[in-house]
Amino acid sequence: MKIDVKTIRELAENIEKYNLNEVALESEGVKLVLKKEKPVKVGAIQVQQPLVQQYVNNNDEIETKEEIVDCGEKECILAPMVGTFYKSSAPGNPAFVEAGMNVSVGDTLCIIEAMKLMNEVKATKNCKIVKILVEDGQIVKKGDKLFEIE
Repeated sequence: MKIDVKTIRELAENIEKYNLNEVALESEGVKLVLKKEKPVKVGAIQVQQPLVQQYVNNNDEIETKEEIVDCGEKECILAPMVGTFYKSSAPGNPAFVEAGMNVSVGDTLCIIEAMKLMNEVKATKNCKIVKILVEDGQIVKKGDKLFEIE
């Protein structure tokens, strides 16, 4: 028996017709094995990503110094981690802060997405946002200047 495309097609049809899992054929030194793969049922999986909040304790001088530094005449708020900077909670939503806004301790300034976790960066003191130093969607490193404040 010669193994050709027609033979292979007939074997494949017989796998379906007779509900077989595997057919093997050997002829003239050629071995052909056809296997039927069983479908795997995958249900929809919904993953909720927890919102991790970055809090800087005002009593902890080390964290406060990492968070706010001198930027010449003004102070700057720094990125607490590597990630993607977002001005709002979702595309199309209003920004958490704009230049010229006054913020209070605990107000959310932005979100930094790191490894699919949305980390809120919060104000560590009452201040005025003078300038936003990064663009929405920009990658930031730990210690990058995010906001100029006074």
